[in-house]
Amino acid sequence: MGNNNKIYNCGDYLRLSKEDINNNDESSSIQSQRMINEGFAKHNNLNIVKEYVDDGYSGGNFDRPAFKQMIEDIENGIINCVITKDLSRLGREMYKTGKYIEEYFLEHNIRYIAINDSYDSNIGDSMLGLRLGVNDLYLRDVSKKVRSSFRVKQEKGEYIGSFPCYGYMKDPNDKHKLIIDPEASKIVKLIYDLYLEGLGVTKICRKLTDEKIAIPIVYKKEPRGLLVTENDGFGVWKNSTVRNILKSQMYIGNMVQHTHEKISYNQKKCRHIKEEEYIIVENTHDPIISKEDFDTVQKMLKDKSYTPTEKNFDRFLLSGIMFCGKCNHTLGVSVKKTKSAPSLYTHCNHYLRKGKVSGCTPNRLNYHLLEKDIIEFLNEIGEEFIKHYDLRNLVEDSVYIYNKDIEEMENKLQEINKKIEKKINIISNLYNDKLEGVISTDVYKNLSDNHEKELQQLKIEKGNIENRLNIFADKSKEKEFTKCRKAIEDFMKLKTPSRSTVKNLIDKIVVYDKGDSKEVEVYFKFKELEYIASNLR
Repeated sequence: MGNNNKIYNCGDYLRLSKEDINNNDESSSIQSQRMINEGFAKHNNLNIVKEYVDDGYSGGNFDRPAFKQMIEDIENGIINCVITKDLSRLGREMYKTGKYIEEYFLEHNIRYIAINDSYDSNIGDSMLGLRLGVNDLYLRDVSKKVRSSFRVKQEKGEYIGSFPCYGYMKDPNDKHKLIIDPEASKIVKLIYDLYLEGLGVTKICRKLTDEKIAIPIVYKKEPRGLLVTENDGFGVWKNSTVRNILKSQMYIGNMVQHTHEKISYNQKKCRHIKEEEYIIVENTHDPIISKEDFDTVQKMLKDKSYTPTEKNFDRFLLSGIMFCGKCNHTLGVSVKKTKSAPSLYTHCNHYLRKGKVSGCTPNRLNYHLLEKDIIEFLNEIGEEFIKHYDLRNLVEDSVYIYNKDIEEMENKLQEINKKIEKKINIISNLYNDKLEGVISTDVYKNLSDNHEKELQQLKIEKGNIENRLNIFADKSKEKEFTKCRKAIEDFMKLKTPSRSTVKNLIDKIVVYDKGDSKEVEVYFKFKELEYIASNLR
């Protein structure tokens, strides 16, 4: 290994994955790694100032507490050298590990030493890409074997999750079996009983929240649950939580697993699986709910559910542009059936979901009257707009020239963005080729330097065009005025306004609940309309 007169304050990084523990690999144990690293440092006059240990963390990603602390210490100048037993201890995922070794460490003047792989960044190693590739293949192979093992267990009806379904707990004598949780199961039964009695999901949520019954992630003491502060730390029950409990076959004794899977072997992110691909094994544990009650609930859920159509979503003229002045959440419209005719009134969606815990108010306002007032207000503004501006005196030729120049610049900008994206892909591919040993470091540096220069030039050109576009946007008031005029004309020519014509004029409507009274503020999409509205108020 290389040696010079520079003083190295080293970070001793040790990592042991769960797979290493399961394999009983003594050579990879934390104690073994520590002895190797400390022995190497002693014989090479290297000063270990801090030890970083990630025990039980995979090398497939860098979301590890000790590793993050080491990076923070590098940023703060505490260490200038990192020592690991071998490359795989730093990480097994090829590209991110290579990025740390060949980019991050070099940029921060960090010497990196992997003892058993005879790697020292002060010397370099043409075989680095190959070694990282082998570690990556091992990671893929382990991931594949683990997934296969899990699937076999799931198909046998063995539970493999970390946190059991709410209402159950792991059997102390067999972690792959579930037994009924005497406390949580009472809440599951309560939810089913209330729903069978005719209480809706929203009202069930409100009742559970008001009675300060801990939400599942808080009750099970999941890491996410520790962050919950709402409702004195008990949390607010959501419709989706209660609905999932009402729909889950787990409560009739069927094991339901493989409901989601990892996007990739080296990522923690998961995606949901289609329901028909779930792994369901019947009668694996004691039921909390009878099959008869469960089937009745499913029928009730199906009868009450519907798929919102575009027509349903757009049935109210002001839907989507009304907001609560207190909490800034959207306002919905509730329909109350009466003997004469249905009455409509607004409601704060945030308050509807969480009740008093939301800190907001119902914000109820007669929707019929609000819509009528808004339409009258828009008609009044439209008439004033036509009176106020002499439309015939607009210089249409000037608008055309502005539009043509802007269109050309926008096309040029799209072209440059494509070139920038292409350059970035080329540089990325070059880096991958270097890691895989397809090209040498010198060739990579020469090629990437040239592409980097061209990339910077393209970015400068892009910035110049964007500046010109901003200047044109400020000058082209005629273009904005034309848009405003068209929006007004589209609205005025209809006897019954459409939702789209209203949205083309109004940005948002904010309703402030003042207790005994309501205050409504309308925000327009055009400055000309704001000006006219301010004179009318």
